[in-house]
Amino acid sequence: MTSMTEKQFNDCLSKVSEQRREKVLKYRFQAGREQSLKAYMLLQRLLKEEYGITEPPVFRELENGKPVIVGHEDIHFNMSHCKYAVACAVSNEPVGIDVEVIKENVKDNLARYVLSDSELEDLTPLKFTRLWTMKEAVVKLTGRGITGKEQLRPLLDDYYKGKSPWQIITKDFPEKNYVVSICTKAK
Repeated sequence: MTSMTEKQFNDCLSKVSEQRREKVLKYRFQAGREQSLKAYMLLQRLLKEEYGITEPPVFRELENGKPVIVGHEDIHFNMSHCKYAVACAVSNEPVGIDVEVIKENVKDNLARYVLSDSELEDLTPLKFTRLWTMKEAVVKLTGRGITGKEQLRPLLDDYYKGKSPWQIITKDFPEKNYVVSICTKAK
């Protein structure tokens, strides 16, 4: 993902809600600020293209922490960003999306915390990132958060058996070093 000039950053920052401006500026490093800003700008573009909404969206959180757009609670969205990419999805139905960098080394304790025994077999950095983004997309769709290995490890068990209430699409971008997964309710 290319860096923004100071002028580009400030121009984009002036076009977002005050709420988002504050969130963007809370990031410690400029790269995080830019990624957060780009994800929000992508949301703005999608809302304009799909729903004709031109005002910068303002969010409020539901009880479970999942954000909704004030005045457009019927529109579902989710955003994610990492070092190399931003991702955003909008829908008339609940949606979750996650994008992550493919890390060269997967920490064993983290892998054992989030993956089931069968998922740990033949584990590679790409496979770990795929599984992580899939689980994160499900968690973001449901709004239930990552609360412990008891929930994360078996999260995709029904998905593997073809009995999942979710549909998950995962796309690898190894040449750009990231993976993105999107999750919707199964039809």
